[in-house]
Amino acid sequence: MKNPIKPPQHRPTPAAGYSRRQWLERATASTALLAGMSHTLADDRTTSETAAPRKRPAVLLYTGWARHNIGDVGHTPGTLRYLTEFLPEARITCWLKVFTPDVVAMLEQRFPNVTIVPGGLISSAGKATSPELQAAFDDADMFIHNSGMDFNRFWQPPTHLPKLCLSRGKQFGIYGQSFDGFRAEDRESLPQLLSKLDFIFCRDNESLKSLRAAGVTPRVLEFGPDGCFGIDVRDDAAAATFMARHALEKRRFLAAILRTDKHVSVNPGDPLEQLAGGPEEWVGKLREVVTEWVRRTRLPVVIVPEVEKEIGPAKQMVFDLLPEDVRGRVIVRDTFWNVDEAVSFYAQAHTLVSMEPHSCIMALAVGTPMIHMFTMHHGYKAWMFRDIGLPEWLVCMDDEPASRVTAAIDRIHDHYDVALAKTKRAMQFVNARSAEVMGDIRRILETR
Repeated sequence: MKNPIKPPQHRPTPAAGYSRRQWLERATASTALLAGMSHTLADDRTTSETAAPRKRPAVLLYTGWARHNIGDVGHTPGTLRYLTEFLPEARITCWLKVFTPDVVAMLEQRFPNVTIVPGGLISSAGKATSPELQAAFDDADMFIHNSGMDFNRFWQPPTHLPKLCLSRGKQFGIYGQSFDGFRAEDRESLPQLLSKLDFIFCRDNESLKSLRAAGVTPRVLEFGPDGCFGIDVRDDAAAATFMARHALEKRRFLAAILRTDKHVSVNPGDPLEQLAGGPEEWVGKLREVVTEWVRRTRLPVVIVPEVEKEIGPAKQMVFDLLPEDVRGRVIVRDTFWNVDEAVSFYAQAHTLVSMEPHSCIMALAVGTPMIHMFTMHHGYKAWMFRDIGLPEWLVCMDDEPASRVTAAIDRIHDHYDVALAKTKRAMQFVNARSAEVMGDIRRILETR
């Protein structure tokens, strides 16, 4: 059967929706935006000497979708960095859906002025399962649903949260999400609900087009990068220990990540189930990439996990099946890690090749070139790399050979200074656009 869902045929460079000149102008605007937005929310308000000061606005960020996936962990510190930099007068509370003590400790160390509320639920009636969460929700002026793909056709969307906020006069927005369409039962009601929101920022332009085609019209509907791009947490000591143990040198190894999930949807009959390709084919292509890197460069490869459950398959499906002359230069990390150590490790790599997108984001955030081997089985989110100006580092595993990845790596290796400059320009664009997004959020918050 032919694929019922195909990748978009247009691949504008360097960023969808912008000309090259516009993209370069926006990419170099980050510093000016940072300086221009350094004034506080309080600075924007002019009041008489006798007027009572307004209470500092309260923002509740809902985030932290999984414990054992550093991508789902990474959204949180990235978005918190942008919020705390650009909304300094706001009182920020971070509600973690799931957590580990290590994640909470990392966030508290990096963001000492943010209140962290780990775990808990809020019912459709507005009743929280902990006093801390209840107080945070009751106090919030604005509720932000962080990056991910929650309001989607892949599963039941958490509609009770925006409905609850709207009923109580709280502002509600969705930050840096992908939207791959709606379930049949949601196609009428969900666009109506989303149209009542204060903002929706889509992390890829395919999602933006999808919402517009569905008639979704919130107060603000625009492209806005995934929050993970803002990540700056580090654990340099842990990364250095791992590198020393395996005699790894800075910028002289390839990092690689596999993914063996075929489907993201939990809904039977989703069109994604009819797509060609699957994990064995994809991982076979990754083995080819690893083999070619070792044979051409004589440099090591380190296979690391974005998701804990992939540690076993990394050994069984990649390492154990490599040619003997290659296996001696390949290391499989056999323990899971926190996102701060991962970021520090990616900063030391020559290049990252990943079947998962969020480690690619982290690599870019610390200046490391990356190749994202993606599949349309996992939805639109991969197109965010095209939309920040890196279409040539995006390879569809469904219909492109491993040689396409190898050729991209060769170009990075042979012209490494060019690749580093390209990485820097992409992040300048991301940071400039994220500053603009935060400006929109600030202006909405001031109207509360």
